[in-house]
Amino acid sequence: MPVSSSLNHDLAFKQGDILPPSAENLWRIDEGFVRTLTWNDEGDLITLGVWGDGDIVGRPLSQIKPFQMECLTAVEVQAVSPTQNNVQDAMYFQIRCMEEFLSIIGYKRAPLRLLKFLQWLAARFGRDVEQGKMLDLRLTHQLLADITGITRVTATRLLKQFEQEGRLTRLKKHRILLKEALWQQNNKQLPAVLQGLQMDPS
Repeated sequence: MPVSSSLNHDLAFKQGDILPPSAENLWRIDEGFVRTLTWNDEGDLITLGVWGDGDIVGRPLSQIKPFQMECLTAVEVQAVSPTQNNVQDAMYFQIRCMEEFLSIIGYKRAPLRLLKFLQWLAARFGRDVEQGKMLDLRLTHQLLADITGITRVTATRLLKQFEQEGRLTRLKKHRILLKEALWQQNNKQLPAVLQGLQMDPS
């Protein structure tokens, strides 16, 4: 996504840190992964999106309150001055991503919901390796549970099941390898919107 009016504020944050919700600046993610989220009156966390290298996040892009930007990994960001062009571009891109994300979270069956979410992450952020797609987001079982609306126990059980079925491999530091056969099979079924994101991440 092309960005103009950079303020050249290079800032580093640790995993678990919260990006400052400035009303004057946007944040361009130069490295790492960020989750935008809110919570309801009962304290339940609601994930709005997951964002990575080159994506823009920030308070000016959302009307939801409360609103928070959580670093899922170590993150490097740069402050970007909002302009009409980059705000419109960022909002359009976020709408596309969030529509796809919501369509996945809408699956009623937990196994399919979790599998489709991993597939979505692989399409957006997966690193090509010989065996398939590598996810370097440090996806803890609790984080996957929070995002997909299932319990941590269910997330653990399903990941173990998927691994036994040969769909994925769990690695150190909470990395996940989505196997090539599964990826190729599921990739053919990706909606046009998500295929477009793969071909043109801007």
